[in-house]
Amino acid sequence: MGDMVRRLRIGFTAALTGLILGVLVPAQAWAADNGAAQLVVEAARKSRRGGFGFGAIGLICCLGVIAVIVVVLILISRNRRRR
Repeated sequence: MGDMVRRLRIGFTAALTGLILGVLVPAQAWAADNGAAQLVVEAARKSRRGGFGFGAIGLICCLGVIAVIVVVLILISRNRRRR
């Protein structure tokens, strides 16, 4: 049972890492090449109404992405220590 759980965790970690790299890296490259980064910076500058630039939803989304990255790194480092 423990071996099956370990394999599922490794598979889930690999799939999640692949998904993040497959979506975030091309999106960032597109934004850098397309000039969309300038639009985001300008939108953040214009929307200074006294709160966060993108509101509470943007803050929660940002924290969620950071949490996913931290969890992936922890799972990868745990798997390396066991070997």
